[in-house]
Amino acid sequence: MLEAAQAIQSGQCETVVIASAQCGEYTDHSSTVSWTRPENEFVETWGLYTAAEFALMAQRHMHLYGTKREALSEVASAIRSNGAVHPEAVMYGRTCTPADVEASRMVADPYRLLDCCITSEGGAAMVLTTAERARDLDVTPIYILGGSLDRQGMSYVTAPIWDKVGWVGRRAARNTFAQCGLGPKDVDFAELYDPFSFEIIRQLEAFGFCGEGEGGDFVMNGRIRIDGELPVATNGGTMSFSHAGVAQLLQKPLNAVLQLRGELPPQLTVPDAKVALATNGGSGALFCDVMALGKEPVR
Repeated sequence: MLEAAQAIQSGQCETVVIASAQCGEYTDHSSTVSWTRPENEFVETWGLYTAAEFALMAQRHMHLYGTKREALSEVASAIRSNGAVHPEAVMYGRTCTPADVEASRMVADPYRLLDCCITSEGGAAMVLTTAERARDLDVTPIYILGGSLDRQGMSYVTAPIWDKVGWVGRRAARNTFAQCGLGPKDVDFAELYDPFSFEIIRQLEAFGFCGEGEGGDFVMNGRIRIDGELPVATNGGTMSFSHAGVAQLLQKPLNAVLQLRGELPPQLTVPDAKVALATNGGSGALFCDVMALGKEPVR
């Protein structure tokens, strides 16, 4: 999406359509098991798979900073609670409390089943164009204010090590905020990529919403819930709304657009929201992309 925006900004094109979809039977898990990812040949021998790779990051953070299990449960519950009231979410109607998270079965310590994202069918599409063209259309334009990428290695080829990738995305966030002259305090809600509960805590620290080691406390007391100080994954994210292959990469900026336009269900609308942050990737994947979006262009 950032590449498309750059192509438009540089005059290489005027309008770009980005689309992706995934469908198939998921009762047969042979289509989703870890060895279907070619690069996993480098780590499968050691018993690593996606949940375990992200779990390594959570375990290290808990050891270094004393992050509590309750914080992970609060993150998962907050995000899943959004999906529970979104009519288009895969998990619509399925409420989730922190106790529900802690009662679910273990997957990769400290992650339990409800700490993890889902796998689903689905699709997404976005249209990007020039600001001038957008203003002539019968829609409310939402502007890309800035964006940046942070790569630390080949995803799922080497095991993530906290000292190397614990803060992946920090550079991308700093670059993004510098491009638009904004900071964490200017963000009204954050569509953070949520493959696993701790990844939200890690991103909040890496992006400067709180200090290092403070993310566990930051997410408590309803702060990241829909009516909190910084709502996160307001449609239910990949834990509850949908996680459909590459299409989920569009979900975060797409939902930011819908939220800024006021087009989400009333119970999921963030009042007077003007600036959003959207991300993809995470520490276990060794990369993190960051984008800021707003109702008004950068002046």
